[in-house]
Amino acid sequence: MKSKMQLNKILSIFMLIFFLISCREELKPRPPVYHTYRHDFSQSIRFNKVLYNIEQKWFDSIMKTDTIHQYLPTGIGMWWYRVKTNEKDTLRPEEGDVVTLTYSLQYINGDTIYDFKDTGIRDYVTDKEEYFFGFREAVKLLREGEEGIFLVPSYAGYGLLGDGDQIPGNTPLRMHLKILKITKKQNKHEK
Repeated sequence: MKSKMQLNKILSIFMLIFFLISCREELKPRPPVYHTYRHDFSQSIRFNKVLYNIEQKWFDSIMKTDTIHQYLPTGIGMWWYRVKTNEKDTLRPEEGDVVTLTYSLQYINGDTIYDFKDTGIRDYVTDKEEYFFGFREAVKLLREGEEGIFLVPSYAGYGLLGDGDQIPGNTPLRMHLKILKITKKQNKHEK
């Protein structure tokens, strides 16, 4: 028993000496590794310019063959015309207004992606909900009771990734939008 105690004592002393010696050396921190990533956006810029020009040529071709309608440009690169006009009202949706609407989406060649049954009638709070950019801008161009056809470039549609379902990335769209009702936003003081 005494030899076990002596052995434990010797082992404890040895371990203490080992730890003291190993901790004696000061550890030096490793210097940080810096990575410099240089992103070259020139290829992406060239691709987007080519894509934009191709889409605008498609839109030009559509507008030249459609001699019945007069297309109007928007400030974001879309083209559109009214299918149904409301001459009585002059009010257009503004931020926060609730717009009851329905819409359909087609590929530029006319094939249907989502028809009015697919999208249904929905209430949209102007500029407060996440819809594609072209949709949000188109809603603000129409008055209650109006309908419009919009040629939407891919960057104003579902962009690089598409919608994750039926619309692939970099796809220009043709949208038919119907504004059924506009409910103006109430001020906090009005009730």
